[in-house]
Amino acid sequence: MRREASVLHLDLDAFFAAVEQRDKPSLRGRPVVVGGVGGRGVVATASYEARAFGARSAMSTAEARRRCPPGTAFLGGRFAAYRRTSDVVMALLRELSPLVEPVSIDEAYVDLAAGDGHDLSVPGVTALAATLKQRIAVATGGVTGSVGIGSSKLMAKLASDMDKPDGLVVVEPGTELEVLHPLPVTRLGGVGPATAERLHQVGVTTVGDLAAKSLADLVALAGKAHGTGLYALARA
Repeated sequence: MRREASVLHLDLDAFFAAVEQRDKPSLRGRPVVVGGVGGRGVVATASYEARAFGARSAMSTAEARRRCPPGTAFLGGRFAAYRRTSDVVMALLRELSPLVEPVSIDEAYVDLAAGDGHDLSVPGVTALAATLKQRIAVATGGVTGSVGIGSSKLMAKLASDMDKPDGLVVVEPGTELEVLHPLPVTRLGGVGPATAERLHQVGVTTVGDLAAKSLADLVALAGKAHGTGLYALARA
């Protein structure tokens, strides 16, 4: 963990659906589901209008069709268009720092400490992120992104999830545990359904509950490698 909040995480909001709504005005304000449209198709992205009806990524398209109302647009996707828009965004991130780590076509981490002359105070990175969001919206024709900034990749990722869509959250250094501990343990990477069930059986439902467990307890529960990882994650 760093002394400054100098790790930025950007997650473009409902990205594939947002590009479709940008390019096709008739889709704006309507539920849009992008993914496989056949009988065995899977949802890649659901617009926020579609999410209001329960559609979500990784759901079968058939289930999304059952949940969404008539008039929902089900689209196979235009990946060249998504890549072009992503390239524009990634270029803006590289103007901030030479150290950009794309996670996927719509998500990336940026090491602001490696950039040139950034003010890494909380007001400084907040202003930087607000400007970045404005530049992304202009350069992409209206696509929005949620930005989180923290002292580690974990905190930056959690921060970007706190105020979606189109959010901006900075976790002030020194407050990490205050932010982390009330969260459901399932918000931590590496805590899937099976691990979550084992943790719930021993009374662990929040990250704070997890932090209260000893290293020996977690190793006994999840094995040496996974237990050690969980122990470290609960302490940011």
